[in-house]
Amino acid sequence: MPLLHQEPQGSVDRLDELLGIALALEVEAVRRYRLLADLMDRRGEGEAAATFRALMAEEEDHVDAVDGWAQELGLAAPDAPAFVWRLPPDIAQSWEELTERTRLTPYQALSLAVLNEQRAFAFYSYISAGTADEAVRRHAESLAAEELRHAALLRRERRKAYRRERGELPQVVRPQSAAEFDRLAAGLLSAAAAEHAALAARLAALGDSQRADLLSRIAEEERALCRSPSAGNAAGSAGAFGVEQAMQAAFALSDRLAETFADVAAGAGDETVLGEALRLQETAVRHLSLMSSPRD
Repeated sequence: MPLLHQEPQGSVDRLDELLGIALALEVEAVRRYRLLADLMDRRGEGEAAATFRALMAEEEDHVDAVDGWAQELGLAAPDAPAFVWRLPPDIAQSWEELTERTRLTPYQALSLAVLNEQRAFAFYSYISAGTADEAVRRHAESLAAEELRHAALLRRERRKAYRRERGELPQVVRPQSAAEFDRLAAGLLSAAAAEHAALAARLAALGDSQRADLLSRIAEEERALCRSPSAGNAAGSAGAFGVEQAMQAAFALSDRLAETFADVAAGAGDETVLGEALRLQETAVRHLSLMSSPRD
């Protein structure tokens, strides 16, 4: 499963199990969106806060709908906490890592929200594919489609946040095959690695060894992610940047990578391309979070 680092445990072959899992996922989404809305409010990001509150309200409606669904099927209302262990650990872990950052931007929050909605889609798709029960399969497919709808909404809001923070998006090539994507990704990652390495050298020369080490590690990871044998070793240039200018340039590089891979994922018609684009987007978002966190 390209969107999840670990396959869900066991198959789901009863509707009451699916109901419990769905309720646990919806309750968790309500909690996360409420936290993000409150966080965006505290930072003066009213539009982002409103987006998360609208999603929170919709998820609350889904909580009620699951209870109503149980009644229609003649089943007992599920106990959400009893099913939390069945949820993908990627979702909770990534939320925790991001919301711990002291300089979380609306763009970063919305990027991860998109990714986690797509993970929920993958989770329900796995349930649908692995069940022996036709009713479970049908309902899991319906739940998966709803998660994709949320992801589409969040992608639109993420683009608005990007424009507010950094201007219009560039035109992006949309690869039609895994091989074409590998070439595109290798070129982008190789160039970003070269620039991050040059910025690391500049920071080291300025005496900021801690942030120099961080950018060096990011550059190494970007080089390691290049899957195409044709990727070259481009030379970067940090110019005469000061410390803050160098960090701003490093942040902008990873920001562009995250948005580019997200855009590729949004238009991907190939499952392999989708999975790889999302994996690389998540890596770039993680790099942004590392660069945004305060130094010890």
